Amino acid sequence: MLAQGTYASVPLAALTSKRVDRFDCLAAALDEINEGAVFLNGDAQLIWHNRAFDKLLVENREGHLLVVALIESVASFYQELFDSSRHAVESSVRDVTVGRIEHEVHFTLMPAGMLGEESYVLCLVKRSASRWSSYEEHLRQTWGLTEREAQVAVECLKGNKNLEIAGRLRISVETVNKHLDKVYQKANVRGRAELASRLLDAAL
Repeated sequence: MLAQGTYASVPLAALTSKRVDRFDCLAAALDEINEGAVFLNGDAQLIWHNRAFDKLLVENREGHLLVVALIESVASFYQELFDSSRHAVESSVRDVTVGRIEHEVHFTLMPAGMLGEESYVLCLVKRSASRWSSYEEHLRQTWGLTEREAQVAVECLKGNKNLEIAGRLRISVETVNKHLDKVYQKANVRGRAELASRLLDAAL
């Protein structure tokens, strides 16, 4: 029931070719978004997921439970689509909680024939924004970080690189580096991986 391998995305430059399959085009486009993107077939089997979803699983030590929750949710979504006597809506939004982390999942039934004869559901998965606020609060209270240091730490945990963090927070890369150095000192860690591990061990 689990993934049968990550689909190899087509380079963006190749999208101009008329021979590129529509699934390849869609897969390449989905790899450019921040949300975890997942395709499940009519049997609710996970058949493809993008890099953002891979990272989401790595960051979540109960990632296998997230996969199970997605499969169960899509099975329920299909049930509503095809077993209801009324006209069912072909998209919905649900909250999926794994451990103490909330995820917002958007389900959409792909148009008939778009990806082939089989039916597919596209799921976009993202953490609840309020959860990141909880991370910031936890970091401030536990490690005595300033508000800006906590913001930088959380952006780091989201997988954003220093240049991206600088752009999001509208500060210089040098300032990002200084804040990260302070975060590492206060948390008594040596880098991003250790920082993420400490936060996960805190059972947030």
